[in-house]
Amino acid sequence: MNKQKSADLSRRHVRIRPQNAAALIARNLIIRGLRQHDFHHALRGRPAFVGFVVHRAEDIEVFANESLLLLRETTEKKTIYDVMAWENARKVPNTNDIVQTLSDKGIVFGFASDRTDMPAAFRSLADGIVTLDAVDERAVSAAFQTLFHSTPLTSVLCAAATLPIDVLNICLQRGITLRQATGRIQRYLSASKESPITVASNHPRLENMAGLGEVADWGKSLARDIRDYRERRIPWSDVDRGVLVSGPSGTGKTMFARALANTCGVPVHVHSLARWQARGHLGDLLKAMRAAFNEAVKSAPNILFIDEIDAVGDRRDLSGPHEKYSREVVNALLECLDGAEAREGVVVVAATNYPEKVDPALLRPGRLDRHLRIPLPDCQSRLSILRYHLGHDLPDVDLADIAIHLGGATGAIIEQVVRDARRRARHAHRPMTTADLEDGLPSRIRLSEAALRRMCVHEAGHALVGSLLSSESGSTLIDIRVMQEITQQNTGGQTTFRRTPGFDRSRASYLAEITTLLAGLAAEDVVLGGHADGAGGEENSDIHLATILAARMDASLGLGGSLVYLTSDNPAEILAQVRRDSHLRRQVHARLKACAHRARTIIGRNTRALELLEACLARRGHLSATDVSALLENNPDNFSSNCDCESADQVT
Repeated sequence: MNKQKSADLSRRHVRIRPQNAAALIARNLIIRGLRQHDFHHALRGRPAFVGFVVHRAEDIEVFANESLLLLRETTEKKTIYDVMAWENARKVPNTNDIVQTLSDKGIVFGFASDRTDMPAAFRSLADGIVTLDAVDERAVSAAFQTLFHSTPLTSVLCAAATLPIDVLNICLQRGITLRQATGRIQRYLSASKESPITVASNHPRLENMAGLGEVADWGKSLARDIRDYRERRIPWSDVDRGVLVSGPSGTGKTMFARALANTCGVPVHVHSLARWQARGHLGDLLKAMRAAFNEAVKSAPNILFIDEIDAVGDRRDLSGPHEKYSREVVNALLECLDGAEAREGVVVVAATNYPEKVDPALLRPGRLDRHLRIPLPDCQSRLSILRYHLGHDLPDVDLADIAIHLGGATGAIIEQVVRDARRRARHAHRPMTTADLEDGLPSRIRLSEAALRRMCVHEAGHALVGSLLSSESGSTLIDIRVMQEITQQNTGGQTTFRRTPGFDRSRASYLAEITTLLAGLAAEDVVLGGHADGAGGEENSDIHLATILAARMDASLGLGGSLVYLTSDNPAEILAQVRRDSHLRRQVHARLKACAHRARTIIGRNTRALELLEACLARRGHLSATDVSALLENNPDNFSSNCDCESADQVT
């Protein structure tokens, strides 16, 4: 930021909603400071020269930008205003320039982190200098209420108020849930307390862990490669340099990194953006990031684990006052990942719950070469996880029913069930029993037969249409799961697809993907005469995702009837644009309606296949992609995915 900045926005008396948590908090504190010092008349367009002292120099730009928007919103068109900002007093602005600015403008706000950084001419002519309150519970609570329409516990608000405003901006990101926001705050606060380097010998090996799927296979292969590298049979260039591991929260991504290091016989360095941010400002963060890689190189070979790498951000979605900050973080991480020679002996394992939010540049060859997924454990894996955590307890007891009851549970939940059972037995001064385990099982709701059938029809619809449109959408089926007994952590049904890397994402592929998303709802309409509420109601539901895809085509990607760019590819901004723009809303509605019609037509032409999938799914609860392919190939009907979806074009 220059030592002095000014801006002249077009004078329109219009309400402008702050775009992020940092802006919301800054606006709250500015208005509060003006009112406390009886300068609120400045927000009604009356002349005022006010200086503001901000607690952190790094926040000056946020406050200055938000004050411009605030003045633009609250003053009349004829009011002339300006905003200045000074980072330090090394370069003192010309006194004549200050006087000229004050004489030309009716309202002038000036920002600095110390009143002595403000030019003497400004201090002497200002109506007053306001020291803004530090971020506190009230400001954070207001930001929570605006972004999430709810506020967390007081303890969370107190903890959040201790964080820098740029960190809060990441924690309280638009588009995430209240639970995710509070989780980010708690993880950030605890990150600096954790030891960054862990000796792997105290952790399990990959062969002791169940339910990891393809991740375990890759890890065992890596262990062989590292052994060969140590024994000089292969060069480091033949070893995978990095991997992105994704999966639902609690599936064991961090535990996998520790087990991987133990299996490879190397130490693991555990890091995260939150830990690096805990060191201080942007410069300190970047130093901590580079130091993490440098320390890993010194003790190579080893594993460098980066948790929640999605927090680093995706440069395609960056906007607002912290865009430059976030972009520098992404660029610095790319520099650290680049160059196999520069980090020889260091394998980077990055974990995320949201792989779609990771900057694509991080996934290019030479960086995070592969993307592997950890699924929710199946019944046999849940049984193995139970046995691992039980150790020597209950060695001869059949735990199959308990493993079945834990359907949909992650490894973390299973570990907690065992830990709680062990605590009950310990407090009762007796050995553990199966009753101790059963008492700690998550409460479950048993679906009625009608609800289970609807779920099977719904998921079979996704699988059928998704398989038939695979060549168009670029997504291949992984598996289908349904459960009659559900917990608060799962919805009871899930159909998983994987997008083919490098697939040509044309207009047709987007329409096919939307059609697949709406196929569950369409199957209910065809088979049951109408659909229930399972396709919508929350983030990442079928309707939510389909709406975002349909709107992206027109608002951001140029795949509709217009090449006009309306908003970024960020899902929250896409939905905000849909809410504001009635024309776009009609476009989206027509496209969703056309794709739902196509899905119903495909299902209507392949009802026998749908019935086979539904029946098999109801009987077994889980079908793999191979199972689905076998059922479709053996079906005597002639399958057809042909159904003109051009009605979606009529509105574009």
